[in-house]
Amino acid sequence: MILTITLNPSMDYIYHIDHFNLGKQNRFNTPTKMPGGKGINASRTIASLNTEVLAFIFLGGTNGKIIYKELQKEKFSNYHIKIEEESRNAITIMHDNETHTEIVEKGPLISEEKKIETFNSILEIISANHINIVSVNGSVNSENEFFYNELLEVLRTKINHEIIILMDVSKEKLKNIVNKSKYRPDFIKPNLFEFGELYDKEITEKSEVIEMLKLHNIDIPYVLVSCGGDGAVAKMKNKIYDVSIPSIQLVNPTGSGDATVGGVAYSFENHFSDEEILRQAMACGVANAMESGVGVVSQENVNAISKQITIKEVHSF
Repeated sequence: MILTITLNPSMDYIYHIDHFNLGKQNRFNTPTKMPGGKGINASRTIASLNTEVLAFIFLGGTNGKIIYKELQKEKFSNYHIKIEEESRNAITIMHDNETHTEIVEKGPLISEEKKIETFNSILEIISANHINIVSVNGSVNSENEFFYNELLEVLRTKINHEIIILMDVSKEKLKNIVNKSKYRPDFIKPNLFEFGELYDKEITEKSEVIEMLKLHNIDIPYVLVSCGGDGAVAKMKNKIYDVSIPSIQLVNPTGSGDATVGGVAYSFENHFSDEEILRQAMACGVANAMESGVGVVSQENVNAISKQITIKEVHSF
């Protein structure tokens, strides 16, 4: 079974309009509404591929009740911890020839006391459910800048069986994991901008990613750098790959990275080869962008797209 961890879930509202008028009134049709947050979106993808997944989440306030109610309609199970503060909203506006604008609340602050409860609950869940894959997804609003480093240490030192750990985090949380942690995840997935932040360098091209990976050889087995419509660059253990994806009719790209991570978790659970992992993961990300929902994929689309993914080995260590 796969466990996803979302410590800052949201209620997502996705609007579509031909032209967005900044500073003026804009009238929209009824939005697509669904629970969100990176781990929830990844869970939705995994469940769409008929694989068992449990989503661990925080829920609070009226929004938390709405999210919980909506989660009962999903194909995956959830375990939630109640918090006092209100769970957040996230708004996506698709407009002006495939431009998307996001308005995302910061979310509730997580105390040190709640952190300890969280870590203990996660350990109990992993032990009770024979979890093999743990995916830590998205932001956490905590004054502890090493929150995820401490979670990673707990996962590496307190579990009695071997697990694969995916960490889809960004900004300082990612930098701290890569540069300041004794313990390592098995997988990270920065985008171009986030990858550049690791080295305080602006990176805009796949060729730059390839050169940086050659130069630094990050001590994490699997590094997938997503490059939008240009596909991705991946370090899979001792090899670097340039991955290209097909062009599609874009509907909503929000959550494509989360769907990609869901595809990776699914692939690890099913013991895919490295190239099969890349093919499945990228196909999930592309398939998500063809849907109005977030983290939503169809098995039919994933299968068709996976055949159109091009994978080229560009370096070996």
